[in-house]
Amino acid sequence: MTKFMVPSGQEADNQPLHVAISEQLKAKIESGKYEPGERLPSEFDLGEAFGVSRTTVRKAIANLIQQGLVTTQQGKGIFVTEQHKITFSMSNPLMTFDAALRQQGYQGRVQSLRFQRVKASPEISHRLQLSTRGAEVYWQEKIIYADESPIALDMVYYPETIGKSLSAQLQAGFTYSTLLANGIDLNAAKVTLESIPATYELSEYLAVPLGMPLLVFNYVAYQGNHQPIVCGKTLSRSDWTCYNAEINLD
Repeated sequence: MTKFMVPSGQEADNQPLHVAISEQLKAKIESGKYEPGERLPSEFDLGEAFGVSRTTVRKAIANLIQQGLVTTQQGKGIFVTEQHKITFSMSNPLMTFDAALRQQGYQGRVQSLRFQRVKASPEISHRLQLSTRGAEVYWQEKIIYADESPIALDMVYYPETIGKSLSAQLQAGFTYSTLLANGIDLNAAKVTLESIPATYELSEYLAVPLGMPLLVFNYVAYQGNHQPIVCGKTLSRSDWTCYNAEINLD
């Protein structure tokens, strides 16, 4: 049975014990000590190895499950998951997020954190082409899940008429899918891709370490004659997601 170092002193003061334990197990998974499909030691054995209670071990395992590193099988144990990234297309940015998840074998869902009417900032007014000074928009933040793992935080702005009329549906579902289901056909988009480190708040939402790189997908989607319908940005976990584009040169 592998022995582990139980954090003590200043290291223990900086993070909860179950987080420190999950980070040690994560390091062993990422280094190949535990390979995909391999069963981890039991909760009892991990408790013995770390010298902690099974409650602490369960919290550590829950952290790994949230990060998509392990799964539990009733009566069989804890197993390392096969790691492959979910791919989203920059060549087809209007493909719905949930459809992309479904195609790659995941069940997608959202958790709406906030949905409220706010005064549009100059930047949002420009992106949505709002002509009225001080116009109001609806602002939403929602976590996107692949199965049970939080993989992205979507920060979205809707024109007031759309946010008001589709309030309940937008809080329960994916943005593009909800718009399309209500006859709002999106036919163009402007997108950019960048990266930022996870802040404390983002690390809490997405179950990632503080400072971990997040992919930021900025977008404006249009209807009809280049009329902006929605804008925002999707902050996704770099350990779970990637973006690709197909380029053909004639």
